[in-house]
Amino acid sequence: MNATRDKIIVGLSGGLGNQMFQYAAGRALSLDLGVELQLDLSWFAGREERTYALKDFSITGQVLNPFEYLPETIQALESRIARRWFPSRMGGVVFREKYFHYDESFHQLKPAIYLEGYWQSEKYFKNNSMQIASDFSPNSEVPDRCMPILSSIKETQAICLHIRRGDYLTNATAAKTHGTCPISYYHQGVELLVKNLNTPHCFIFSDDPEWVKENLSVPCPFTVVDVNNGNEANWDLFLMQSCLHFVIANSSLSWWGAWFGV
Repeated sequence: MNATRDKIIVGLSGGLGNQMFQYAAGRALSLDLGVELQLDLSWFAGREERTYALKDFSITGQVLNPFEYLPETIQALESRIARRWFPSRMGGVVFREKYFHYDESFHQLKPAIYLEGYWQSEKYFKNNSMQIASDFSPNSEVPDRCMPILSSIKETQAICLHIRRGDYLTNATAAKTHGTCPISYYHQGVELLVKNLNTPHCFIFSDDPEWVKENLSVPCPFTVVDVNNGNEANWDLFLMQSCLHFVIANSSLSWWGAWFGV
């Protein structure tokens, strides 16, 4: 394990959108301080519901997996407690997110620091936004399955509409904390946009496309995008950001799609 003290270590967790916020904050801090960035993947050890999702981007940083030498049964146990005892052993002072809004003290940090949190604010990386956008560019060619959708997006005044369901419904904690946006929200959002568009076309992205097909209608032509599976969210994000207008969910993936798109 790298013994240098001049580093920023980011603890990655959650889905693609969360991992992007975590990486962006750590990457920006490492650029500001001129030090190495390292990515700790220990949270994913022994988990099936989430996996490391940044490998399909042109990111930088040394990827660490301190539990890869352990049996899978031990990995599962260790991943639950890793964030409470392991970070300090990686050579950094642990800086844990105090709350979900922006923390100005973040930019006063000095290496070596272990970042634990979600860091869901553009303010953490705004001064390095061009580099962050470059880091999140695909590191492979757009797959053939996405090309017809991409062509349609470029031929219309494309509206990206993202509907997040999944664990916001099935996980009691997520449901209580986040909840889902009502259908009326999406209807109103699209209605506001189409008033000023000549060739609007809605491209609908969701982790529950069958529900969307059965329950949602919008006041313009639409396409439910279901060409990518759950492990290919990076290509959904690529298609989302190719749109011109956005009606987003209370989702970090939605946020990133709109951020790139505007």
